[in-house]
Amino acid sequence: MKISIIICFYEKLNYLKYCLNSLKSCSDDFDEIIVSDDGSSETVVNGVNAFINHYPFPIIHAWHPRAGARRAACRNNGIRHASGDYLIFLDADFAVLPGAIKSHVKAAKPGWFAAGRCKYSTEEQTRRIFSGEMSPALLEQIYSELPEKPILREHNEFVRYGILRKLRLASPRKQTFGGHYSIFKKDIESINGYDENYVGWGQEDLDVALRLVMAGFRGTPVIKSARILHLWHPKEIGDKHWKEGANVDYFFRKKIPVYCENGLIKNVK
Repeated sequence: MKISIIICFYEKLNYLKYCLNSLKSCSDDFDEIIVSDDGSSETVVNGVNAFINHYPFPIIHAWHPRAGARRAACRNNGIRHASGDYLIFLDADFAVLPGAIKSHVKAAKPGWFAAGRCKYSTEEQTRRIFSGEMSPALLEQIYSELPEKPILREHNEFVRYGILRKLRLASPRKQTFGGHYSIFKKDIESINGYDENYVGWGQEDLDVALRLVMAGFRGTPVIKSARILHLWHPKEIGDKHWKEGANVDYFFRKKIPVYCENGLIKNVK
């Protein structure tokens, strides 16, 4: 089974470098990385191309033109460029601890997706990571400094939701991926990937999770085993308004088809 990691990226070159550096400790657990670029500037693109060949694993830089924040289209572009049978979705502001990718791969089952969560590093902890050489030992230390209780709570909530869904006592709209997730490529292709009508901030991941559940797919947690740090950075402007606006209205419309029209394959009737 060939494994592709898709990293959603825009402009933050130093974060991408540290994300890729952290993946060196997992290099035996995957086959390629797709850096799916949501329209970074020419300067940043040149920077990416200058260093990606220095890593001990294949990296494909998949860029598309900037037209505002288009995370759904960005994810789809990554899927199109991926040659793996199994896809693991990350963001460029993640630092991956040893064993995290292996946990996703171990959970791989057709008809299922594996969902994880992150611990959120502080500004001071992120400064420590950026101030020197990336090392698994440093990531382990910082991860251990952060509380475990939120991760355990997220794990228990995910398991509880799965039971309620099986009993038809919970809405499919409650399904979430969290910070990172993985799935067989053919499975996400079966719902036509991400709905690219989501433009701007928020809801595109909730939409994919909803449509997967509607299609009969089930989720398994790797919340405790796939350990990943979300590196601190100032919040994006749109991050403050992800619970309102056009994307929210679109997500809560009455009828959502399992197979979206504006996805991996366009204008399917």
